[in-house]
Amino acid sequence: MDEFQCIEKFFNKNGSPINPLLSNGFFVGIGDDASVFKLENNPPIVVTSDILVEGVHFSSNIKPASLGNRVLAVNLSDLAAMGANPLGFTLGLGLNKLNYAWLNDFSEGLFGASRLYGCDLLGGDTIKHNSAFNFFSVTAIGYIDGGNALRRNGMKLDDDIWVSGDLGEPISALQLQKESKKLIQPIPKIALGRQLKNVATSSIDLSDGLSSDLRHLMRASFPKNLEDIFVELYFESLVKCLNRNMIKWFAGKKNNLELVFLALQGGDEYELCFSAPSEARSEIRAISEKLDIPLTLIGSVRKRVVEQNRNDEKNKNDGHLWLKSLTNSFDDKYIEKSGYAHF
Repeated sequence: MDEFQCIEKFFNKNGSPINPLLSNGFFVGIGDDASVFKLENNPPIVVTSDILVEGVHFSSNIKPASLGNRVLAVNLSDLAAMGANPLGFTLGLGLNKLNYAWLNDFSEGLFGASRLYGCDLLGGDTIKHNSAFNFFSVTAIGYIDGGNALRRNGMKLDDDIWVSGDLGEPISALQLQKESKKLIQPIPKIALGRQLKNVATSSIDLSDGLSSDLRHLMRASFPKNLEDIFVELYFESLVKCLNRNMIKWFAGKKNNLELVFLALQGGDEYELCFSAPSEARSEIRAISEKLDIPLTLIGSVRKRVVEQNRNDEKNKNDGHLWLKSLTNSFDDKYIEKSGYAHF
């Protein structure tokens, strides 16, 4: 089986496009030099790309169907953070061999996610290499349906900080070699991103870790006066966000403070972290109830007082994060920069 036979058998799905916006006479999909599509109403287009490498972003032991789901889902999480709707994606396959059964299961997982989120495969490329580790490259395309895209750079002084879902299972599963559905089958928060588009002031998906990704929001929002700002995170609220499996796995081994710090550095969550004005709390809680997605108020953006925040001078260019106990069970603790670093 050569490259073109592989594409034809596993990835060329004939029939009408999944996404109705592509169902017109202009659409050209798999099998040509490039994909062609025309959007009649010309909504803003959103494009994001990710590379996933075996041994770095996923285990060699992951089931191929779960991997097929994952390579698309993690890209769609970026679209969710922008408040975008999925439209289509391209796929790059770097394989060291063509395995019929493996590709069959991989493509089933891939197209399962494709159907679930209304995101058509538009094309891509396949190569064979001699490395022991396979890799995948996905470019996902979405569109903004009314209003503006969510951005990283809109956080304001006195904004609340919110996070969706729970935290800590993926990093706990990796450390303890436990099975984690959240780790191998992430769920992009597409519907939540759409609902937050006119409520949140900034947004990011949690791929590298909350302490790292929250600093991304801070740097984007306060490029000229980052040293004057800090984010205060509430310990008791973060405890409420801890994943149940994490708590069970570490029972008797770590206390809640240790679990919170571990959750702050853990990546692969694919939840949304966002800021919003305090006046939007009722609206955000209504969105949480409507979508049946837990949304927790975990902190706020504050004006920094050097005398108060005395231990963070060396990190002034990275953003200041402090953990506060609302019940005064400990003194404020500085949160060091952590999380996944690509280099």
